[in-house]
Amino acid sequence: MDARTTFAWILVAVLAVITWLLVQPFLSWLLATGLLAFVCFPLHRRFEDRIGPRLSAGLLSVLVVLVVVVPLALGVNAALEQGTALLEGVSQARILRQLERFLGRYAGISVPVQSYAEQGVERLGDYVSGRASTILSAGLHAFIGFLLLVFVFYYLLKDGHLFVRWLREMTPLEPAVRDELFTSANHMVWAVLKGHILVAIVQGLVAGVSLFLTGVPEAPLLTLAMMVLAIVPVIGVAPVLGGAVVYLFSNGQVLSAAFVVVWGMTSVAVTDDYLRALIIDRESEMHSAVIFVGVVGGTYLLGAMGLFVGPILIGLFKTCVEVVGGYYGVVHRP
Repeated sequence: MDARTTFAWILVAVLAVITWLLVQPFLSWLLATGLLAFVCFPLHRRFEDRIGPRLSAGLLSVLVVLVVVVPLALGVNAALEQGTALLEGVSQARILRQLERFLGRYAGISVPVQSYAEQGVERLGDYVSGRASTILSAGLHAFIGFLLLVFVFYYLLKDGHLFVRWLREMTPLEPAVRDELFTSANHMVWAVLKGHILVAIVQGLVAGVSLFLTGVPEAPLLTLAMMVLAIVPVIGVAPVLGGAVVYLFSNGQVLSAAFVVVWGMTSVAVTDDYLRALIIDRESEMHSAVIFVGVVGGTYLLGAMGLFVGPILIGLFKTCVEVVGGYYGVVHRP
């Protein structure tokens, strides 16, 4: 390799590192943008034939803002209201007195729950005030990331086909291999996304059954919220079910609260652990264990977006081995 070729590759490597450093702080937002644009692109193709690519991409961008911002604002407002009410309940000690009586009556132990809770609230207030700068920085980062999402989303819809064309041209493979890789990648992404969205809907409905059976107020709205929260890894439907348990217990409905806990630990947990892997496995022809590793590893490595990206990356690796190995005689193609 001569000096010019060496210099060219060094320049490419240096610029690749710089580009990574620029992208890395907002990698999760960019991954979310790419998946969102991927899902919305078929809809954009239908609209652009009638109203043009610019207007179609603009309208879908506005729709994304409304779909993301409005529920988020309502959720934050509801969370603040519920948090304030919870703190007021702690100060009034109504829930805590009931908990102390419950422990004394059924467990035969005396625990100063009220004192512990008041100390916990005080420490929480001190922690929040001490982390104000960090919270403000995280909020600013999220605001910039959301602006980036909307901006990039618009141009991915409008000019995404040019980006895909560039990727095809830059892929140093034979046309047949390259086309099969892109087709398989498209199928894999759709399989994972459909699986996660469908499972989130089913899990939200299953969790909502316990709210309807126990008479929790606003059960339909809370069920809809759980359908959305079910997409989020680790957290899932737990905040809504936990709030329902606290509400039922504070109103003296101990058996109903226990039912929600048991329902969440059995039916909802089984839906999340097994149905998700089963659906994605059936769509993508990957073993459930591989899907589970992709979900857990992707979440650990990439955060919330790893729930989708992890299985996709493992699926792409499997597809790449089969396609490339089949064309170049490394593996047997059936």
